[in-house]
Amino acid sequence: MKISINLLRWNTGWDDIKKVIDAVLAQDFKDYELVYSENADVDKPKLIEQIKENYPQNPKIRIVDNAGNLGFAGGQNKFFQTTDTELLMLINPDAYLASNFLTEIVKAFEDPKVGFATGKMLKPELNEKGQRIIDGTGIIIYKSRRARERGQLEVDYGQYDNQKDVFGVSGSAVVYRKSALEAVKILKNEYFDPDFFAYWEDLDLSWRLRLQGYQAKYVPSAVVYHTRAVGVSAGGYKKVRAFVKHHAKFSLNVRRWNWRNHLFTIIKNDFGWNFWKSSPRILFRELAMFGYILVFEPRTLSAVPDFVRLLPKMLQKRKIIQSQRTVTSKQMEGWFI
Repeated sequence: MKISINLLRWNTGWDDIKKVIDAVLAQDFKDYELVYSENADVDKPKLIEQIKENYPQNPKIRIVDNAGNLGFAGGQNKFFQTTDTELLMLINPDAYLASNFLTEIVKAFEDPKVGFATGKMLKPELNEKGQRIIDGTGIIIYKSRRARERGQLEVDYGQYDNQKDVFGVSGSAVVYRKSALEAVKILKNEYFDPDFFAYWEDLDLSWRLRLQGYQAKYVPSAVVYHTRAVGVSAGGYKKVRAFVKHHAKFSLNVRRWNWRNHLFTIIKNDFGWNFWKSSPRILFRELAMFGYILVFEPRTLSAVPDFVRLLPKMLQKRKIIQSQRTVTSKQMEGWFI
């Protein structure tokens, strides 16, 4: 079962890109190709020549120049659209595969109901006690519609190794079944939502796959080391000062996309009695988030005009998504914890 792997680069330096490529080339599973997708802005330096010089005529590597920054969603959509391999993997420029990752992850797809899968994401460095820290084991979602990476920042004791069913997966290191992607795409080859540009498009796609009955699997034996740029704050909302300080490190665009896109994800995908039962929790969280932004991040409110401009388009997409879903509200209810 062949895998095509897309390494989408925007502004990552050569040393990190080379580390990702070397980890892919060291896989003990050999039926794969690595697509290097150059997504740099038109006025920024590219790494295509370094790829050619360091891996001359390597049959495993295919180079694609996107001739500009298509965003995460647009760059990955181009890969999905132009690649016919049945298993399609995305890997971030800060994610390094263990040598048996591909061998382990393909096992999940022996079940035809599985449409997407992820491995155990760990921090590359040990903590001060010499322990491995979890970066993620799949996306979970709450009744409030808050979504997060399960286990992030916890010490890895194997506590999730027997919990292999998850709501969705992060786009950091994920494998999709091509036929599943084709089943849920909308409009013109829209797999990830290009209007999101970046952030939350992986949850949106996970939700749409779930709405058509596809399963997501977490494969603990498939290990990837991931240096996450944007993650949760240690202690979460309970440690307000640390939370504010943590979020202040994010760029304005990241904060805008994060707030706007999580709302669009709910608008497009949620439905039924399950939603209405949870609406008090959802409303409370959204009001609390708005209050936080108003006090600590008022510049994030500059996302409002964009939200208003795109809302009619999101409602059009919602109509398509809801007309195609094959599951009931009752079947979805158990995923909201």
